[in-house]
Amino acid sequence: MKHMLKIEMERALKGAAFKIALIIGMIIVTVQFVKVGLHNALNPLEFFEYGGLTLPYTVIYTWIGGSFNVYYTLYIRLLPIMVVLPYAATYYTDRRTGIIRNYYCRTKKINYLIAKFTAVFTTGGIVAVLPLLVNLLATAMLLPSMIWNNGSLDSANSMWSSIFFTHPYVYYLLYFILQFICGGLLATVSLMVSLWVNNTFIVLLFPVVLCEFLNAASSWIPYMKVRAIAPYRLFSM
Repeated sequence: MKHMLKIEMERALKGAAFKIALIIGMIIVTVQFVKVGLHNALNPLEFFEYGGLTLPYTVIYTWIGGSFNVYYTLYIRLLPIMVVLPYAATYYTDRRTGIIRNYYCRTKKINYLIAKFTAVFTTGGIVAVLPLLVNLLATAMLLPSMIWNNGSLDSANSMWSSIFFTHPYVYYLLYFILQFICGGLLATVSLMVSLWVNNTFIVLLFPVVLCEFLNAASSWIPYMKVRAIAPYRLFSM
């Protein structure tokens, strides 16, 4: 089991698709950091206004996950394809090329499946979280971490709001863990679909179609708890 897991993790982490997915995420967060983070850090006497108050720029409202903006919206919309790109289609390709028979001759089927699931889940989670973590750390190197209540959390009923206003980086850590899990699970959707679909593009695009369907369907329902299941809300901090 350990040997099979090692093989699958090496295939996943050393593959070109994993690197491409990370590069896509890193490009988005880097552009945001240059356009917004550096701009705010290089203009310390420049302030933004909210509700008639003049407030200094901080990490909390400058990094890519600090507010809804074009960069974060783009990141969230591309996330379904980013998490499946690294390794989610490899079960289908292993079956198509016949490599899976070589594995089954050397280990139990359950060992291969568990290793494949773990590798897909892990790569999906890493791709979902790592670019955001890099952006947060880079922004924190340049700006203070003061918190102003500028409406980033609408009310005390928002998830983990008490933690956000007392220990913001603990809040971010919890959300990174949640996003890692959600990104990993979303990647495994393609893994499950590949059991019945014989087309690589359908395997990779199914989570994207599923997420957009849920985003649209949830907007038609008047209940806020149901709307909260929309993927773009789930992935948004």
